[in-house]
Amino acid sequence: MELDDLVEELRARADSARVSQERLGSLLDAVIAVSSDLELAEVLRRIVVAACELVDATYGALGVLGPSGEELVEFVTHGITEEQRAAIGPLPRGHGLLGMVIASPRAQRVPNIGQHPDSYGFPPNHPPMTSFLGAPVRIRDQVFGNLYLTDKRSAPEFSGDDEAVLSALAAAAGVAIENARLYEHSRTQQLWGEVLGDATQALLEGAAQEVVLADVTDAVCRLARADACFVALRQGSDVVVAAASGEGDPAEAPGEVLREPRIRAAMLGPAHIEPGAEGGTRAMLPLALGESPLGVLVAEWAREEPTDHVPHLELLGRSLAVSLGAASARTDRARSELLEDRDRIARDMHDNVIQRLFATGMSLQSAAPMSTPEVRAKLDRAVDELDAAISDIRHTIFALHRVPGGRPLSAEIATVCGDAAVTLGFSPELRMTGPLADVPEDVAAELLAVVREALSNAARHAAASMVNVVVEVADDVSVVVTDDGRGLPEGVSRSGLGNLARRAEGRGGSFSVEPGDGAGTRVHWRVPLASGDGPGT
Repeated sequence: MELDDLVEELRARADSARVSQERLGSLLDAVIAVSSDLELAEVLRRIVVAACELVDATYGALGVLGPSGEELVEFVTHGITEEQRAAIGPLPRGHGLLGMVIASPRAQRVPNIGQHPDSYGFPPNHPPMTSFLGAPVRIRDQVFGNLYLTDKRSAPEFSGDDEAVLSALAAAAGVAIENARLYEHSRTQQLWGEVLGDATQALLEGAAQEVVLADVTDAVCRLARADACFVALRQGSDVVVAAASGEGDPAEAPGEVLREPRIRAAMLGPAHIEPGAEGGTRAMLPLALGESPLGVLVAEWAREEPTDHVPHLELLGRSLAVSLGAASARTDRARSELLEDRDRIARDMHDNVIQRLFATGMSLQSAAPMSTPEVRAKLDRAVDELDAAISDIRHTIFALHRVPGGRPLSAEIATVCGDAAVTLGFSPELRMTGPLADVPEDVAAELLAVVREALSNAARHAAASMVNVVVEVADDVSVVVTDDGRGLPEGVSRSGLGNLARRAEGRGGSFSVEPGDGAGTRVHWRVPLASGDGPGT
């Protein structure tokens, strides 16, 4: 009998060692399984599945704690179908036994959930559960979340060995979760870096600003999971939406002027988070170069607290401001180079072409008195044609100095009048009314040509002591130039004025040269502010 008992004891110890070895092997397999992926969502799912298999649990869950460490913000489950989860309703927030594990972060075993004093009960449509086993998942000294297992299949309740195995798995799970979070952080940084790099490269290559900013707002909605994002830039005294993405307010559309005081204030303050519309959250990121505000980037969430995304958004705002400033400087430099090149061409045309034409005209005029009447008439016509050619070249030279985004039109008109004072012998009177900044570039070029041609004719032919220039902008763009001289002599070529008349008619306007009140000449040029099909030919 004693021998039989000894053999039986040895057999039991062998079976126990074999079971322990099998469980240790299963634990190692589970550790390898949860560590074989770096996607955080997949790692969490594998941890729950491995825990259920190790302790033979019917149901399992991993509750992820929020920033406060007192409530669950995510709940990864196993053993419950999607239909069952939808029927149960909202996910648990950490009450009852779940809250017990949160409050006392150590392994907990309960034979019967319903009989425990901390039991909170189950919501409607929740499957019945009896035995319970919970253990915290730590990342170093911080509790990331808790593993919850219920209903052991092969026994009425979980054993001490189950608790030990689950605690070991939870320790390994903490390492796997930390690795996954580090990988996710690195990958997120890489994605944000690509957004910054692409935006900077595109802006410096001269891509359209609104297109680049639209790509940036799309990226913010995608990477930060924002419901809406827009970039507004300062334009004079206004703040105008340059690009928008997502489901934002209809007013937050490209081209809209923002009147909201908080938006304007955000351009001058630090990056911050504030309550959004209807209980949401809004991140306000100023775009500034030093103390010079350029605009603001705004990201909006309907519910989520975007604490993890704010550092990336702050870096995006700072880098985007630098890129916008560099692109603006590049544009200014390109404009300066263009103006220098046009100035060189204009000087060459003035110093070479005009001077040679003028010298040829003087030679023809000096030869006219020595010619027959027929030859003299041909010489006079040739001189008039040379004068018209010189006038056209001067118009071209002046147009070379105008580039989009250059000086205001009012300054250009004042410059033309100032230049005319040299040939007139006095400064013409100038009056300008209406929004000259609204005049399109092509119409502005025609307007300047009219003023220059009218002043040139007054200087050459009128012998005037007073010239008055009036420029008015309303529904039409109107230029009136009057003088008190003797008017245009008969027989003088009007090819320059005729060219301006054809251009005005091509835009649906009118051009006239008529005697002034009492004496002199009145030149009137008018075209609609919204030009027609384009200049005449």
